[in-house]
Parts: sequence; structure tokens; C-alpha cells
Amino acid sequence: MSKGHRRSRLSMRCLLAFAHVALVTGCGEPTRPPEALLARLAASPSTPTPVDLGTLGGNYSYAMGINNRGDVVGYSGLTSVGQQRAFLWKDGTLTDLGTLGGLESAALGINDRGRIVGYSQLSDGRHHGFLWEDGTMTDLETLGGVYSYAFGINNRGQVVGYSQLASGQTHAFLWDNGTMFDLGTLGGPESYAIGTNDLGQVVGYSQIPGGRYRAFLWEGGTSTNLGTLGLDSYALGINNRGQVAGYSQLADGRYRAFLWEHGTMTALGAPDGSFLSVAWGINNNGPVVGYSLSQFFGNGQYRALLWAGESMTELGTLGGSDAVAIGINARGQVVGYSKLANSQFWRATLWTK
Repeated sequence: MSKGHRRSRLSMRCLLAFAHVALVTGCGEPTRPPEALLARLAASPSTPTPVDLGTLGGNYSYAMGINNRGDVVGYSGLTSVGQQRAFLWKDGTLTDLGTLGGLESAALGINDRGRIVGYSQLSDGRHHGFLWEDGTMTDLETLGGVYSYAFGINNRGQVVGYSQLASGQTHAFLWDNGTMFDLGTLGGPESYAIGTNDLGQVVGYSQIPGGRYRAFLWEGGTSTNLGTLGLDSYALGINNRGQVAGYSQLADGRYRAFLWEHGTMTALGAPDGSFLSVAWGINNNGPVVGYSLSQFFGNGQYRALLWAGESMTELGTLGGSDAVAIGINARGQVVGYSKLANSQFWRATLWTK
């Protein structure tokens, strides 16, 4: 795992680094999604309105997950410069979830019972994944190494993420009822689990022999390579129908969001001129959310996107130039972050109808 993964602050560059985005350019477009697949994606009747969820006193905040009750989790800067804390936004109120003894924490996922996962700094500066429930933050420990990060939790209470091994390698894990299980790899040294559903299926990405990365689906002890649209691929979300959202590098070097279903990976497209599009969240009805980036170098624009029915909709911002969508619940509420007008800082955002 690179040093960039160990940084506590999840900037946009860190989020992209989690999937090992290569700095390359190219041209050419993937094929249009087949009509049969598009017909199975639920249509969105209207574009949600963005709402600023505020901060814990600092200049920035990021929303990273939402459950079907509309509770939102993420992380925010504090009044004290240089610190960030995991938060729960519920009924209009932001709550600081605390830490495992260190200065910083971040919440990355929440289930319908209100159980929250993420990572926290320990008193010695290391990062460990946590499970938060009813005011108590529990250390999930590691697979034998220094760090762990928890990204997703299902309604069964199973947690997924990745951890360092005693050997120094990084492997995807499934934490269940107090035990952290190593999910292995697709043949390479590293793997990362990002999402899970209520069936216990897990998605993420793994190195394969030769160093490339491939999206995987883990189920019942077996990891399946989901393929690619050209070069590398990364799976980030899965719903209870087994549909997988993620993104893949094309043969020409650019990246495109995908939806994987029944063995087929289909490109979801991107706004004209985009270097990258990423599908991050998917609900059980099929709509997918994510974002695009116009260019990786320089001041590229981020656009929050919703793919539903035969449409790709830009979700809008809080008045600034950029927005990113990360999660969507069964009610069609979307979370992520956006810039305010005339501001360089991101703010946690809820798009709601």
C-alpha cells in the first residue's frame, strides 16, 4: 500500500488514489449501454436539490454514506486547524463521533440500524477501522499489520475494508461478529474491499499477476474477476440484486464508470470531454451515482452524476463549480460533497427531492 493511502485526510486526490488511478490520457468512447440493461435501471422523475449539511466548526466536510432512513455519515474539519472528525448527520444535526484515542477520524459507511464504520487515528498515530454503535466506537483491529480501514457495512452487521498483514501487504477483509477474515487476492499481492450487500457479497479491487488491477466480487469464499473495459478496473458498490458499480480504464487511457450485471460490464458514459467518470453508489432499484472529472492535470471540473433509466443527469452544486456524488439510498436521496460559491472548500451535500 502506498504512503498516499495512509494519509488521514480523504481529499479528492486521496479518493482517486484508493483506486490507483493512472495519470494517462487518450481518446475514443466506449459503446453505448445496451437497451435491455438501460430498461432495467429505474427512471428518476426529477433532479434532487442539493442541501449543505454544514461542518463541525471547520471549513470543510464530506458526506460519504447514507442509509434508507436518510441518516448521513462522513467527516468534517474542526475549529482546530488540522483536525477532522467522523460525523453523523441526523434530523438536521451533526454529531461528532469521536476517535479511538487519536486526533482524527472519518466515517465512511452506515447501515439501516445506524451502525457506522470508518477509520480513526489511535493514540500512537496508527489508523484502525472502527465500528460505531449507540455512542461507542469499537476498534476492529487489523490482519496483523499496522493499519486497517473500514469502508462498508451491511444490515447483517458485516463490515468490509482493507488491512495491512504482518508481511506488509494489504488485503481486503470481511469483519463478522468480532472476527476479521482475510479475503485474499486475485493472484497479486494486494486487494481492497469497498462495498458489501445484505447477502454478504463483497466488491472491491485486487492486483492480478503482472501488477494490473481488476474489480472483484467475493462470495462464499471465492473471488471472481469481473473483467475490464480495457485495462484496470475497480468495483466500489453493490446492491442486493448483485449489480456492481465501479469504473474501468479504457484501452486509450481514460476511465469510464461501469455497471456490472450477470457477467457483463457495461460502460455508463460521461459528459463530453471528461477524462474520467466513476460510479460509486448504487441502490436496490438500480440507479447509480458517481462523478466525472474533465481533466486530471490542472483545474479540472468535478460533476456529480446520476445514471437512471436512459438518462445521465448532472446533480448540480451548492453554488460553486464542482460536486461529487458518493452514495444513494432507496428513497433516491444522494450524498457527496460540493463547493460553495467563491470557495475552495468542499461541503457535505445531500441531494434530496
